[in-house]
Amino acid sequence: MYWQQRYQFIFVLLLYISILNSGFAQDSSKEFWPELDVWYKLTPSWRASVLIPISRNIETNYREGSFVCQMDYSWGKPKRIIFMRMLNEEEAERIKNKMIRGGYLTGVSLDDKGQTYSENTAFTEFHYRIPVKGSFLITHRLRADLRWMGNENEFSQRYRYRFMIEKELKAKKVSFVPYINAETFYDSRFNTINRFRGIAGTSVSWSNRFAIESNFTYQYDSKSSVTNLYATNLILHIYFQTKAASK
Repeated sequence: MYWQQRYQFIFVLLLYISILNSGFAQDSSKEFWPELDVWYKLTPSWRASVLIPISRNIETNYREGSFVCQMDYSWGKPKRIIFMRMLNEEEAERIKNKMIRGGYLTGVSLDDKGQTYSENTAFTEFHYRIPVKGSFLITHRLRADLRWMGNENEFSQRYRYRFMIEKELKAKKVSFVPYINAETFYDSRFNTINRFRGIAGTSVSWSNRFAIESNFTYQYDSKSSVTNLYATNLILHIYFQTKAASK
């Protein structure tokens, strides 16, 4: 009953935000976010990855691009055992319930050599996964960003908390992982929680090398010139691994 109440709370919260944003239509924007993610599993616990996301404003064609490199380490055994394909394994893998990740992001506005936007960010994350009844997986993620933005490299900090629910569904050799998450952002530039982001989507994997992920994002930002952002995200995941990782 406790977890059912949580599911209902997240659903109602996202529904409420989506209804509320109708009053801010004049400050809305629509974007498309294509992305390429390359994952390299080094051992059963260590993994490196490179992410190349791009954002494009559908109305103005304004674009931003980023390059992200990161490393993560996972460990721990949850009380409830759950096995998931996790997209990059031909065979099911027992979920480790803790993960830490560190990385670096650099981003610029495209076509103007970064004059409109530039950012360099060092970040760290902690993920805590909780398998629950029905083979659902709940993940709490805490993230801290150290940011240097603009030509003046203005320093700021951002702290983020994300709550996510996902569940793997299998049809023969194809793995589907639908998910929904909600995230809040605290920004030291404004000394307040200024941003909320809700995402619903799914990942589809048909081999141990490739996966496609698509989702819809709604973002509310009280301190941005664009209060309400609607984005469609399309991600191609490519996976590699060492021989040691498959043991």
